[in-house]
Amino acid sequence: MDMKKILVIVFLVVFSNYKAIASDLNTKPRVIVMTDGEIDDHSSMIRFLLYSCDMEVCAIIETNSIFQKEGHSKENWYEKQLEAYEKIYPNLKKHSPDYPTPEYLKKVSFIGDEDHDHLKGLIKKRWELKPGAKTTYTPENWKDTPGSDKIVEVLLEKNPEPVYIQAWGGGNTAARAFYKLKTKYPKDYKRALSKVVMYNIWYQDGAGMFIEQNFPEVTMLYCGSFAGTWNYRSQPNTHDFISKNVKNGHGPLGALYPQDYISEGDSPAYFYTLPNGLRNYENPTYGGWGGRFTKSDKAANVYVDATDDGDNKKSLRIWIDDVNNDYQARMDWCVKSYDEANHPPIVKINSDKNIKIKSGKKISLDAGKTKDPDRDELKFNWWQYKEPGSYDGSIELENTNSKKITFTAPKVGKPETIHLILEVKDNGSPSLKGYQRIIVEIVP
Repeated sequence: MDMKKILVIVFLVVFSNYKAIASDLNTKPRVIVMTDGEIDDHSSMIRFLLYSCDMEVCAIIETNSIFQKEGHSKENWYEKQLEAYEKIYPNLKKHSPDYPTPEYLKKVSFIGDEDHDHLKGLIKKRWELKPGAKTTYTPENWKDTPGSDKIVEVLLEKNPEPVYIQAWGGGNTAARAFYKLKTKYPKDYKRALSKVVMYNIWYQDGAGMFIEQNFPEVTMLYCGSFAGTWNYRSQPNTHDFISKNVKNGHGPLGALYPQDYISEGDSPAYFYTLPNGLRNYENPTYGGWGGRFTKSDKAANVYVDATDDGDNKKSLRIWIDDVNNDYQARMDWCVKSYDEANHPPIVKINSDKNIKIKSGKKISLDAGKTKDPDRDELKFNWWQYKEPGSYDGSIELENTNSKKITFTAPKVGKPETIHLILEVKDNGSPSLKGYQRIIVEIVP
C-alpha cells in the first residue's frame, strides 16, 4: 500500500473518532448553575466540579436568596475552589479527558442578582413561595447583571438542546434574563425559553411564581424533597466518610469541604443532569439520582416531588449510597493514578433504549458487552422501576441477576409503558454502579 493511501486511511480513522467524540460532547446536558453561596453550596460546588466532565457547563452564577440576602460573591470561597481545582486538574485529566480547564471555568463564572431590595417582603412569606402561589413580583425595572446577560446569550444560541438552569438559591437572575428575552427579543424568546428546564431547590425568592405565570414555555421543577435527604442533618452518619474520603488525603479541593458531614441541599439539582444511564434529565417523571417529579395541578408546565409509596423523599433516598460511593471514587481521582482508582462499569445492552412490543410477545435483553474499565468482577441486577411506568402491574423477569433477561409482554387494553433498570455493580473499592434504563412500550 502506498503512502498516500495510508495517509487517507489514517485521516478517515481520526476524523471518524473526532466525529464520535464531538457527538458525545454534543449530547452532554448543558447546565447553568445559580448559587447563593450558602455554606452547603460550598460543599455542593466541590462535588459539582468533580462531575463537570459529564456536563457542558455554560455558566456558574453567584446570586442571593431570602436566606442569603447579600449573597457571598464579595468573599472568595468560589475562587479558592477554582484555585484548588486548578491544582488537581492534571490528575483529573488522567481519569477523563473531558474535564473543563480551570481557565474555561473562570471564563464562564459571573455575578448575578444580589440586590437585597429584590427580596423585600419575602422573608416572612417563605412557606408561601411555592408553585401556584400568587405574586405581584416583577423584574421590569431591575438592572441587567453579567449573570442575567450570560443566560440571555446562552438561550439565544441556535443550539436546540435543552439548557438546565439550576437554582441552588434564588432565581431572580433567571427571571430578569427571561424578562429581557421577552421584551428585547420578541421573535426569539419562545424558541429560547422552550429550551429551559429550571430545577429549583425550593423557591428562594419571588422568581418561581413569576416565571410560572409569565413564561409557561419554561419547564419548572420544584424540589422540596432535598430536605430530609441531602440538606442539613439529613446524613449525620457521614462524619467518618467526609473525614476519610474527602477532607484528608484527597488533595486541596477536598480539604476545602466546609462541613463535617455530608450536607449538600443543592446537589440534587445537578444529580438530575448527570448522564449515568438512568436518563433522569430526559423527563421529570423518569426518576434517578436527582429525584422524580409529577405534574403539578397548581401551574402549567410545573413539576413537583413525586410521592412514591406514600413518601415524597423516596425517589431521592433510594440512590444515596450509590451517589456517595461514586463521589468517593471521584475524590480518589484527585490524587490517584488511573490504575489505582476505581471507575464505574460501562453498561451495554443489545437493544434500543426505547422498545415497542405487542402483548404476549417474548423479548430478551442482553448486556453481555458490558465492560469494566478496571477489569473488576461484575454483578448484574435487572428490576422494574414501577413508578415512572404507566403499566400498573408487575412483570416476571427471568434471571434478573444474569447478563441476559427474558420476559413476556403482559396483556394490555391500551398502550402502556414499563421502565426496566439494569444496575451493574463492580467489586472495586469503592464499589461502583453503572446503569441503563430501557423503556418498553407495550401495545395491544
